[in-house]
Amino acid sequence: MARTPRTPAPRKERAPGPRHLDAPRRVGAGARTFTTRPVSIDFASPEHRLTRIDLEIRGIFHGEASYEGRIFFNNPKAGHDTPRDREHGYAASFYIFGHGGCLGDPGHCEVNEDARERYDFRAPHPLTLASKRVTVTDTVRDLARTNKEVTITIVPVITAANDLCDTENVFRCEDMRLVSYN
Repeated sequence: MARTPRTPAPRKERAPGPRHLDAPRRVGAGARTFTTRPVSIDFASPEHRLTRIDLEIRGIFHGEASYEGRIFFNNPKAGHDTPRDREHGYAASFYIFGHGGCLGDPGHCEVNEDARERYDFRAPHPLTLASKRVTVTDTVRDLARTNKEVTITIVPVITAANDLCDTENVFRCEDMRLVSYN
C-alpha cells in the first residue's frame, strides 16, 4: 500500500543568529480551537447495545507547545475558561507533551518515515505524529437520547511553550472518529 507523504508543519521564521530559548512560560489561553462538522451518533441511541465509545484522534502534531486538549460536544463556543462539566458539553481531556520547537538546522525536524526500509528496526522519528484514544461513553450516550448529530470541539490549553512555538495553531491532526464497542 503506497503511503502519501505528509506535509511538514509550518516553521516559524527567525532572524539569523544564535538560537536561544527563553524560560518556559505558561500561557493557557490564545490557542485556536478546532470544531468538526456535525457527526452522526445514531449508533449510540438507547435502543443500541454498546459498552464503550472512544474518540480516536490520529496524526496529532506534537513538535511545539505542551497542552491539554479539552473535548466538548455541541459547544463550538467553548474556550479555555469554559467550565468542565456536562452542562457545557465537556467530555474528557487528553494531554500532549510537546517538543518545544525545532532547535536544529533546516530539515532536522522533518519526519520522513516513508523513506525507511521495510525491516528497519530503529525506533521511529521522535516527531512521528501521535494518536490519542479518549473514552467518551457517558457523554455521547446522554446526547444520543435527544440528538442525532453532535459537533466535537477541541480546546487546547497550553501548559508550557517557548519562543520557538506557534501558540496559536498548537492543535493539528489528520483525522478523528468515534468508535463504539458492543
